[in-house]
Order: sequence, then structure tokens, then C-alpha cells
Amino acid sequence: MVALRILIPTVIWCALSTQSIASQERVSGSNLADLVIQRINEEGLSAHPVIRKDRFFYGCRSDNIIISKRYKSWKTVKLTCRGNELWSYSFRNRMEKAASIPIEKSEDLQKKPNDRNLNSTKKVFVMKHSKFKGDRIEKSDLVLSEKKKTISNGAFNDLQSVLGKTLKKSLRKGSILKATHLNPDWLVYKNQRIIIEHSIGAISVKVEGIALSNGAKGDRVLAKNISSNKIIEGFVKGTKKITVFNKI
Repeated sequence: MVALRILIPTVIWCALSTQSIASQERVSGSNLADLVIQRINEEGLSAHPVIRKDRFFYGCRSDNIIISKRYKSWKTVKLTCRGNELWSYSFRNRMEKAASIPIEKSEDLQKKPNDRNLNSTKKVFVMKHSKFKGDRIEKSDLVLSEKKKTISNGAFNDLQSVLGKTLKKSLRKGSILKATHLNPDWLVYKNQRIIIEHSIGAISVKVEGIALSNGAKGDRVLAKNISSNKIIEGFVKGTKKITVFNKI
């Protein structure tokens, strides 16, 4: 009986502990690596964090994670969590070598310091809050911010160029939105019903098909003719539409 009295509370405690761990907020090693890379990129550097991508870290949401350098170097990063003082991790980074700095020409050296610094920054869009891979970019997600040109390559300052596009990877609040972060402007999506068009002179034949790959305008894609089940290769002509030159 004594052993049973000890065993029952132990089983209950283990069950509650397991339930508590399962209900905790968590972030995967893959997402954690993306966050570290984005933070490093904001410093104009490039690195590969040594983090197991299949591991899960419990107790903190991704948008609450704070990333800072350790020992005055980004070779090691420290991760902490807003609202959870016990959540703390450190990881090593494999830093990529910085590109060599070109030597200034004599006419550049003769310019005044203020002249050289006039164009050192520009206004670009940064994330107003964190968003995840696959999310669509809306006007409310962005804010214009003055950033160094050295870290703004591929960034945007034209709202129409980014509205409605989807993220290729998750971005944290304050990240500069760049072309490499966005998925291409697909006009045709894989497994989508599309129109297959075949023109011979003034005669045009249109049939319904299924796209077998994604494609932007002008891309070569495969599609299946629904009526004949024939696989056809064509070029993306417009939204949900491809054109072919062989018989359909």
C-alpha cells in the first residue's frame, strides 16, 4: 500500500509534466537558424549557425526571441526570450569571409567626408512585425526606414513591387525586405486548373488542363490535357493560361 501511495502521485506528476511540455510554445531548429541568419545579415555579415534543424526548443515563440553576439563577436550568438528568463541558448556560427574592400580612386579621396557620406543610406521597407514563410505581404506589414546601403542590396522602396507577394522564408520584426525573401510572381501554379491555348493562324483552340509545375510569365511548364490525358509542354501566357505549339 505504501508503494502504491508513492507510485500514484508520481504517475500523475509525470503525466502533468508531459502535458505541460507539450503545451509549451516552441520553435524548430530550422526556424531558429533562419532567425540567426537574418540577424547576422542585418549587420552586413553572412554566417551559417551550427543548429540541428530537426531539434525543437520549447518555452518561447519565435517573435519573442532576442539574438545578440557573445564575446564581442558574431562567431557565437546568444539567444534569450522576452518573458522567459530561463530560456537561453548559445550557438556557434561559421562566418563567411568578407569581400575585399576596393581601393578608393584618387578623385574619391579628394572629396570631402560629408560628400562621401551623402549617399551612404537610403530608405527601404522593413518588417513592422514578424511574418512566417508563405505569408502574403500587405501594406500594414511594412514601414520605410533609413538603412545603410551596404546592407540594403535587393531591398525595396516601391510598395507596388511587393504587395500581394508571398514570403519564401520567415522574417522577424525589423528585417529589411529583399527580393531574395519573396517567391516569384507565379501566374500558373502546380495542380491548378488552367487554359491550354493552341493557335494556328487565325484559328485558336482552347482546352482545359492541369498545370504540373509553377511558372511565371514566359516560363516553360508542363500541363495535362484533361480531355485526352496527354502531357503537353507550353509557355506561360497569362494568369491560369499557357500557349503551346504542338497539337493538343
